[in-house]
Amino acid sequence: MAQLAGLIVAVMVLTAGSVVAQDARGVLQAAAETLGVTNMTSIQYSGTGWIGAVGQNFSPDQDWPRFELASYTRTIDFGTSSSKEEMVIREDGYPTRGGGAAPVLGERRGWPVRGERRRTLLVSGTRAWNVLEGGAVLPLPAASEQRMLEILLTPHGFLKGAMSSNVTAVTRNEYGGRVTVISFMALGRFRVNGTITEQNLVERVQTWLPNPVVGDMYYETVYTDYQDIGGMQFPMRWHQHKDFDDGAHEPNVSAGQHSFGLETITDVRVNVSGAALTVPDSVQNAPVPPVRVETEQLADGVWLVAGGSHNSVVVEFSDYITVIEAPLNEERSLAVIEEAMKLVPNKPIRFIVNTHHHWDHLGGLRTYVHEGATVITHEGNRPYYQEVLRAGPWLLEPDRFSLYPPEEWSEGYIFETVREKYIFGDETRFVELHHVQGLNHVAGMLIAYFPKEQFVVEADLYTPPAPGTQVPDAPNSRNRILYQNLQRLNLNVETIVPIHGRPGPMSAFVELMTKAQ
Repeated sequence: MAQLAGLIVAVMVLTAGSVVAQDARGVLQAAAETLGVTNMTSIQYSGTGWIGAVGQNFSPDQDWPRFELASYTRTIDFGTSSSKEEMVIREDGYPTRGGGAAPVLGERRGWPVRGERRRTLLVSGTRAWNVLEGGAVLPLPAASEQRMLEILLTPHGFLKGAMSSNVTAVTRNEYGGRVTVISFMALGRFRVNGTITEQNLVERVQTWLPNPVVGDMYYETVYTDYQDIGGMQFPMRWHQHKDFDDGAHEPNVSAGQHSFGLETITDVRVNVSGAALTVPDSVQNAPVPPVRVETEQLADGVWLVAGGSHNSVVVEFSDYITVIEAPLNEERSLAVIEEAMKLVPNKPIRFIVNTHHHWDHLGGLRTYVHEGATVITHEGNRPYYQEVLRAGPWLLEPDRFSLYPPEEWSEGYIFETVREKYIFGDETRFVELHHVQGLNHVAGMLIAYFPKEQFVVEADLYTPPAPGTQVPDAPNSRNRILYQNLQRLNLNVETIVPIHGRPGPMSAFVELMTKAQ
C-alpha cells in the first residue's frame, strides 16, 4: 500500500511538472503581451537612483558603498544584442566610507567623487567598450559576455530570451501569490530564472556570475511598482542584489548585497531609432589582453611585479619568498607566482601579505593559499577570509583551490594577523607591517615598510604621477591619511611603491602635501 501511495505521488509530481512545462509558452506569451514585448525591437528607459560598488565595502560586515545616480538612461536593441548605459554618478546623499567610485569594469577611481562623473557602458554582440569622460574609447572584450547576459536580465530581455530558448518551468507560492518560475540557459552556460506572477508580470530575474573571490556569485534584480506606460506594463522600481544569500547555495560571504537601484523612472520609449550600435574600429578587433608581467628591481632581493592595473612586490629572504598583494584573480596570481619562481629559484612562497579586503586586491588570494603560503592580513579580515576560502560552489569558472583543495588549509597554520604592527624577516632584511589609522576608504588597511631600503608599499592611498602627466592640484583625503600615518610612525621613507602605478619619490609626495597648507 505504501509503495502504491508513493507511486501515485510520483505520478502526480511528474504530471504536474509536465503540465507546467507544456504551459510555459502560454505563460511567456501572456507576460509578453502584458509587458508589450511581442512587437518590441528596442526599448529605452531613464530614471534616477543609486549604484553600489560591489566588493568595495568599508569593512566585511557592511553593505556595498553607494553612489547617487543623478541620471541613468539605458537603450537596448534586442535584435543586435546592443545595450548603451549612460549614467551620471555623484556622491551626494551617501556616506563617504568604502571604495570603488567607479563600479564599472575598466575604470579605477576612489573616494571622494568630486562633482559629477559620467559613465557610458556599451555592448554590441560580442564587442564591449566604455566611452570615458572626454570621449576616449576603451575596448573591454572581457566584459562582453556579462553585458550580453545583463540584457537578458531585464524584464523584456528575459521574456525575449526565454521565448527563443528551451525552457523549463515550475510553479510555487511566493509572497502570498502563485508564481511561475521559467528557466533557460543563456550564452551556453548561464542559468537564468524569471519569476512571473498571476498578473503576468516579471517580478524577479536571477542568475549566477563567476567571481574570483566568492565563486558562483548570485545576481538578481527585483521589479516592482508596475504601471501602465502607453498600453504596456513597466516596473517603476528596480532593485538589484549581488552576492546575496539565494537560499540554494552557500550564504554570501560578505554583508554586501545591494548593488543597483532605480527609484524613479522618468521616461520609457519603445522601438526607438538608433538603438543598434556601430562598433568602433578600435573595438572591433580588440583581443582580450594577455596577463603581462613587467618586473622592476627595487633593491637587492626586492622586485616590483607590474604590467597591469595592479602590482605585487616579491621579496627574497634566506630560505623563502614573501609576496605582497594578490590582486584581481587567479590568472594574475599564477603569472606573478611564475615570475617569483624565476626571480628566486628553489625557494617556496611562504607568506602572502594582503593590504586590505577589497575584491580587486583579494581576487588572487586563494591561489597563494593553494600554493601553500600563509596569509598575513589585519586581524579584522581573518573571519571573512576563512569564509572566502570556504565559498562556493565554483562551477562556472573553477579555480585551482576548488578543483584541488589543499588538505592543510582547514586545519593548518595559514593565517598570521596584524593589529597595529607586525615585523617579519631574517638576517637578510626586516619588513614592518603597520595598520593605517583614520582611513575612510577601508578598515584594516596595512602598509609595508622596508627600513633598510627606505621605501613603503601602499595600496589605494597615493599613486605617484606618471612622467608627463598632470600633477594633482591638491591632495585627496587618502593622501592626507597616508602622510599623517607616515609622520605618526616616524618612518624614514625615500620612495613610495604603490600597488597601482609606478614608484615615486617621497619628495614629490611631500610637495603635494604642501599644497594643502
